[in-house]
Amino acid sequence: MPKYVVISNHSPMSCPSANKTIREENKNMEKDMQTAMKKLRIKPETILHLDPGHKVLWVIEAPNAETVRDFIYQSGLERWNDFEFYMASSVGETMNWIQGLPTIW
Repeated sequence: MPKYVVISNHSPMSCPSANKTIREENKNMEKDMQTAMKKLRIKPETILHLDPGHKVLWVIEAPNAETVRDFIYQSGLERWNDFEFYMASSVGETMNWIQGLPTIW
């Protein structure tokens, strides 16, 4: 299954550690995320909070990029986070496919 890397971030004003509304809204965040992951067949490989910032690094397996997007919406994470989203390949896979590309220098 393809791998994707997602970096989510939010401002200090949108952090559940400081924002009462977001903290209350996200009391069921773990449950909501697990439900959405199961429904969409997403398998988390790594989910790490990047201390002391307001960022989370996600490495996940998903059927396709649209599924990752749908997870972000269905879990409610888009309400208080911005996202960077990347397709991911191993270095070996990347080296194999670049061998077929023409060089420019």
